[in-house]
Amino acid sequence: MKYYLANENLYVEIKASVFKQIQSQAESEYPNENGGMLAGRYSVDRRTVYIERVVVPAEKVTGRATFMRNTKGLEKVWKELAKEGFRYIGEWHSHPNGSTRYSATDLNAMVAIEKEVVIENPILLILGVRSDGLSAHTIYCYKNNQLLEYKKMVDLKGLFNGLQRQMLISLNVERSFIEHPGSKGDATEQHWIEFLRTYLPDRYKVDKAIVIDSNGQVSEQMDIVIYDGMYTPFIFRQDGFIYIPAESVYAVFEVKQDVRGNIDYAARKVESVRRLKRTSIDMVASGRRAQAAPLTKIIGGILTTTSSYSGNKTVKKQLKELKGLQTLDLGCFCDTGSFYVDYEEIKPNSPELTKDTKDSKYINQIYMSRKVKYVKFSNKDVSLFTFFLQLVSYLKSIGTVPAIDINAYLEAIDEKIDEEI
Repeated sequence: MKYYLANENLYVEIKASVFKQIQSQAESEYPNENGGMLAGRYSVDRRTVYIERVVVPAEKVTGRATFMRNTKGLEKVWKELAKEGFRYIGEWHSHPNGSTRYSATDLNAMVAIEKEVVIENPILLILGVRSDGLSAHTIYCYKNNQLLEYKKMVDLKGLFNGLQRQMLISLNVERSFIEHPGSKGDATEQHWIEFLRTYLPDRYKVDKAIVIDSNGQVSEQMDIVIYDGMYTPFIFRQDGFIYIPAESVYAVFEVKQDVRGNIDYAARKVESVRRLKRTSIDMVASGRRAQAAPLTKIIGGILTTTSSYSGNKTVKKQLKELKGLQTLDLGCFCDTGSFYVDYEEIKPNSPELTKDTKDSKYINQIYMSRKVKYVKFSNKDVSLFTFFLQLVSYLKSIGTVPAIDINAYLEAIDEKIDEEI
């Protein structure tokens, strides 16, 4: 539990177990007040106070609006704490059926403490307690004759873990299930599609589809295609299949229950999309004509519920053996972790590349030059969340797919359209 005073650049950290102990003591005296002393440490720069121990007064007076404590009989306790590196850092007390706002008595007490103990910026923790338990709490810092309120900091780890749980639910994969790598479950392609539709920005569309090019060539049917949701001029739907032009594709994924034996299979399917011809023409953006954009990479990966391999060594080996258009960029195994592959490759502005960036040979040369630097796996407890953020990062690096040459497709029916008004 972390708190901060932004204007003063001061921080407080309190162990959850210590706060629980304080809460228990406050609730045990209800409807009377209760309180005690806080022991802890300071950071080297003295900006952070760590509350790590609670000292219970040997003598105290409590009432519905009264709490007074005495330090008598605690000399030995504080001597032992000092040996462990702890020191007195402040006080805590409860307000039964009241708010956590400090009173004039509280302020005067902190003034006296600063003078008596010679302590810098003592801490005051006030807990609001009701019949059903703790209602609120506030931490104050005494500084310059006033009590300044700390604000609770966001627990990013807790937020990330919470989003991971939400994602697992949306994917219909129970933690109790995916902790058994050999099990086969119901994390189907549709679950993954709905998962990505839920969390990706609206500019991206997600479907199971076949990718086509202006020469009439087709890819294998892809379990997941992430494609442009704003500038894709046409999508064919025929006999239950969706056909998407290659120019509109950002990423493709193969979905399996288990990764075992499926890396090469996923790589071949990804290759079937990347080998298609893509066009790129001039376009008007913000009222200005922009030159045809270079062809972009198409992200390729694999998504599974489980990995029945022992560790990640086998998967890493298989990923490193992939070459050219079959190379995979990232993936996720729910029970093992997500991964991404960092490649060394020709830079887009390198002189050895084909000069025509609108030619498929240009982007193919980049793929063919790829050499694996390393494969990085995430912690399994945040597999979906890290996969999603990695995917978003890659999508961001691509930007917007090139503008499609519609006339290249119309040649199939011997037609042509006027591209300017």
